Amino acid sequence: MMIEDSGAFLKHNIMKQTLLFLGFFLSTLGSYSQCFSNLSSGNYFNFGIKPNGTVWAWGSGGVGQLGNGSDLDEYTPIQVGTTNDWQKVFCGQFITFLIKNNGTLWGSGSNVTGELGVGSTVSNVLLFTQIGSDNNWIQISPSNSFALGLKSNGTLWGWGQNDTYQMGNGTCCANRLSPAQIGNDTDWINIASSGVRSALALKSNGTLWGWGLNSTGLIGPSNVGSRQYPTQLRADTDWATISVGNSHALALKTNGTLWGWGAGGLGQAGDTFPDAYFRDTPVQIGTDTNWVYIGTGFNTSYAIKSDGTLWAWGRNDTGQVGDGTTTNRRQPVQVGTDTDWVRVSGGLWHGIAQKANGAIYTWGTNDFGQLGNGTMDAVSLPTGISVSGCTLDTAEFSTVKMVIAPNPVQEVLQFSYSGNTVVNGLKVYDMLGRVVYGSHPVATNQLQVSLPLVLPKGIYLLVLESNGSVVVSERFVKE
Repeated sequence: MMIEDSGAFLKHNIMKQTLLFLGFFLSTLGSYSQCFSNLSSGNYFNFGIKPNGTVWAWGSGGVGQLGNGSDLDEYTPIQVGTTNDWQKVFCGQFITFLIKNNGTLWGSGSNVTGELGVGSTVSNVLLFTQIGSDNNWIQISPSNSFALGLKSNGTLWGWGQNDTYQMGNGTCCANRLSPAQIGNDTDWINIASSGVRSALALKSNGTLWGWGLNSTGLIGPSNVGSRQYPTQLRADTDWATISVGNSHALALKTNGTLWGWGAGGLGQAGDTFPDAYFRDTPVQIGTDTNWVYIGTGFNTSYAIKSDGTLWAWGRNDTGQVGDGTTTNRRQPVQVGTDTDWVRVSGGLWHGIAQKANGAIYTWGTNDFGQLGNGTMDAVSLPTGISVSGCTLDTAEFSTVKMVIAPNPVQEVLQFSYSGNTVVNGLKVYDMLGRVVYGSHPVATNQLQVSLPLVLPKGIYLLVLESNGSVVVSERFVKE
């Protein structure tokens, strides 16, 4: 249900390259950071972080999930506090986590099962409170009762409810009130928790793992009630990223194909199987190979193709698909005709997306102000909202712009960039975050992707640097 972004810096070992790439690829970086460089959605609320490090929120605040010291709802985006060193935000159903630039972890909201990780079960926390003292957190995946965390050293952590082995350590059923490591592996790169007490994760070798309760087939066939430890779910080694709603999952593979499984009775798994069908294994959604971004709402799914088009499917009774109707969609339908969408996610009954120029659009139900338009009026089409102090396409943001063509590409990728920043480095990352090509300085404005550089078919990230710092990037597809 989250849009997960990363402002992480480049490192030179493979694990940190992997983590960086996932942050860059799953979110949008550089040229897409206008207004908000980081977004996340909970059940009835949204959060955003601006490039200046301030954090903004709107929607339901009933259990303190807005972190502003109040339990009141906010109908337009408001700044939360005055701190300006926030880097990432991750919303669960009724909980919010923030990571600062220094890697420390903070949380607010519901805590009845210890899901905040603050060492107690105090019901609601209204202000962002530091969780432990560690300073190497890079990703959090909160559900409605427990949370998973990932550190920069590739270790996996969990806290909160543990009545169905959510903690992945073979024990049940005492809740865990503060973060504790799950196993000893150091190659985890992506995590996703569900609202039905199960968990999914990816390793740097492209394998998919799961544990916890198996009520909807997220982690195996119907004869598997639960898994006590992280267990590899399939033999595939080409998973690139995952996103989990309440009880269904989406995944992208390195070849740009889209997959879904878990609960699918409302169409959220993207298939035409009967409602009662137990979707216990990922099934490809359509035949396209140009998917580059996925996001999930409670029972709704969203994705973006490499051409910038936005697609959605699943539950649509309050217009959360965004196609102007209230008809459930069993397979992806295009949302409008625009071709400049860069990220998307959803809450319980609403969606939120951002365009390449930084503009924020919302749609669906609006009973707690989650659409951020100052009203309680629902809308069934993406509608732009105003954010205080948000001016698009100004010098506040990246001054380097890059255009690439053709995309998809077979042999030679042409690129051009403009701006006042001196670009003196180039790197190409694959879907597992590995640097497959580097050039210092940038000698030419074209990239051979067939010979002498041989790139397999898949999705890549072209990154331009200035003295080792990322200044702009674009995704491209090698056919």
